[in-house]
Amino acid sequence: MKRVLLIVVLGLLALAPAAFGASSALTVNGAFYSVDSSGNGRAISLTRRSGETKETLVVPTTADDVADRGAQLEYDRVTDRLYVSWIRGGDEASSLMMSWLDADGTWSEPIALSTAAATATRDELRTVLTRASSNGVNATLIHVATWVRDGESLNGEYALVAFEGTKHVSTDASNFQTLDDATLSTNAQDDELDVKPVYPPLAMSAASDGVDVVYGRERGTAVTRIHIAAKLLPTARLWKPVGRTAGGMPPAHFAAMSAAPVRAFFSRNRVVLYTNDTTFRFVVFEDGAWSPVRTFALDDSLTGDALLNRIRQSIEEDVPTAGGSQPSISQ
Repeated sequence: MKRVLLIVVLGLLALAPAAFGASSALTVNGAFYSVDSSGNGRAISLTRRSGETKETLVVPTTADDVADRGAQLEYDRVTDRLYVSWIRGGDEASSLMMSWLDADGTWSEPIALSTAAATATRDELRTVLTRASSNGVNATLIHVATWVRDGESLNGEYALVAFEGTKHVSTDASNFQTLDDATLSTNAQDDELDVKPVYPPLAMSAASDGVDVVYGRERGTAVTRIHIAAKLLPTARLWKPVGRTAGGMPPAHFAAMSAAPVRAFFSRNRVVLYTNDTTFRFVVFEDGAWSPVRTFALDDSLTGDALLNRIRQSIEEDVPTAGGSQPSISQ
C-alpha cells in the first residue's frame, strides 16, 4: 500500500508545474494539495487528494465577484498548517492576501500582506517558508515576493510574515529593490537591446538564514541577486527584513522572443533564465559568466515543463568542475 501511495504521489508531482515550485504540498498525514487551475478564474480553489478521495476546497472570501488568482502554497510540517498566498484585485485596491488551513479543517480569516492602488497589477508571485531563531524566540517565516506595476512605475514587493507557533505575530512589507545595499550600475551596451518587459524575471529560494532573491531589471538584461535575512525587534515583537547584495551578475543578453516572459530559478550559485513557448530557450550563470543560449523545439514528446524539471535536477545535482559545466539534458 505504501508503495502504491508513493507511486501515485510521484506521479502527481511530475504533473505539477515546475516553474514556481509552490503549487502543491504533501502533508505529514499523506494529504496532497494542489492549486486547481480549472476553476472560474476568480475564486481560489484547491484540490485535496487522500487515498481514493478527491475533493475541491474553495478558500473562504474568494468566492465572490472580486478577481483572485496566482495562488501559491507553503506547508508547515511542525504545525501541520497549509498557507495560501494569492493576488486579489478589485475596484478599490490591488492586494496581496494570505490565509491558512489548520489540521482540523479550519480556515483562518484572510490577512492583507500589502495593498496598492486599484490601478496596479501584480505578477510573478513567489513564496518560500523558512525558520528563524533569535533571543530564544523561534519563528516560522513566510517570504512573499511579487512585482507590482502601476502605469509606468514598477516596484518589487517583498512581505515577511512571521508566526510563533500557530500565532501570527507580524507582517512587514517593503520593496526588495531598496533592500539591496549596492546600486546596480547602468550598462550602456545592455541598454542598446531596449528590452523592457512587462514584468522582469523574479525567483526566490531558501538560504541558511533567510532567502536569496534573483530579479531582473525593467530595462536591459542585467540580473541582481540579494540575500534577505530576518531580524527580530524584541521590544516590538516584529520581524524585519535585512538585505545585502549577494553578488553582481553581468548582463545576460537574453530577452523574450515572443509574448512568453523571461523567468528565472536558481540553486546555489547557478542561475537559470528561460522562456517557455513553442521553443524553449535558456541560459545558465555559473563561475562568473553566462552560457550561450540553449534552444529546444517543443512537441508532444518534449514539453516545456518536462524540460524545466530536467534542467532543475541538473543544476541541483551536478557538481561544477573547474572551468564550469553546463546542465546535461538527455531524453
